[in-house]
Amino acid sequence: MQVKRDLAFAVVAGAALLVSCGSSTTVPAGSTFPTTADLRAVWGSGPGDVWSVGSGGTIVHFDGRTWTLRATGTTENLTGISGSSPADVWATGDAGTILHWNGKSWSKAWTTPDTELLAVWANTPTDAWAVGIDWAGGLGGSTGYVVHWNGSSWQDADALASSSLWSVWASGPDDVWMVGDRPQDDGLVLRGAGTSANPFDASIYTGPELRGIWGASATDVWVSPYQRAVQHWDGSTWTTRPGSSMPTGAQIFGIGGTAANDAWAVGTDGTAFHYDGDAWSTVPTGTTNPLAAVWADSPDDVWAVGSGGTVLRWDGSAWRH
Repeated sequence: MQVKRDLAFAVVAGAALLVSCGSSTTVPAGSTFPTTADLRAVWGSGPGDVWSVGSGGTIVHFDGRTWTLRATGTTENLTGISGSSPADVWATGDAGTILHWNGKSWSKAWTTPDTELLAVWANTPTDAWAVGIDWAGGLGGSTGYVVHWNGSSWQDADALASSSLWSVWASGPDDVWMVGDRPQDDGLVLRGAGTSANPFDASIYTGPELRGIWGASATDVWVSPYQRAVQHWDGSTWTTRPGSSMPTGAQIFGIGGTAANDAWAVGTDGTAFHYDGDAWSTVPTGTTNPLAAVWADSPDDVWAVGSGGTVLRWDGSAWRH
């Protein structure tokens, strides 16, 4: 299995990179960012504070009016972003790169050779998790890779039950979920508080390889396989919901939402799907570019990002470019 580069929005060789020290670029709200750099993750603390990261160390910020390029000091591909406040934001990527935003500037906090951090989730300023792949962690193969921030340092470990971990989400500091692949190419869900007294449990899911996770609560969680139907956890069992097979056959890369009756999934060919509490349905986006991630501030304010610098915003009635 080729896990490192199976994303349809893989880096374009020789693409023009946005990042450059001492320079900035702004574009009007809701427009497509003018670059060929791929955007791979999006997160915000509110409608006037939204971040997106991507290839070549690209980080852009939306302040409620315009998108602005921010200097990062790295050219590593960035694939994850999350924070606990406007002054506490983490970004992760290739070479085990972890960057931190303190409200004024980005700085490098961690790097690890032969690893790739695909996602990050921040619970509080003293509790954040990043997951990905340790390419040298297994016997002749890769293992899932986990890094935890305890407020003073990052601590890392391999997740030996997995070959890769693609996404992380938490309903709170004592309920952390990670999803990815087993060495046998089956899907994997790890759940726990991340302590020796309450280790991560790998027994709660059997199904295909997973790429995304998001929940409205500890008993209302969605996971998105790379292929096949999205699955829902109700606190005791995994099931599919009407429309979960995604009728276009799209591969899902990102999933997010705001409530039990407001969830989004995005993927190949610019496809977006919405869950209203009863069923999943297709929502036109006006683009065929692969969409890598989605983040929602409210039911009428949702952002999706993807390849070629694609930035879309949902205003409650339609996706806007």
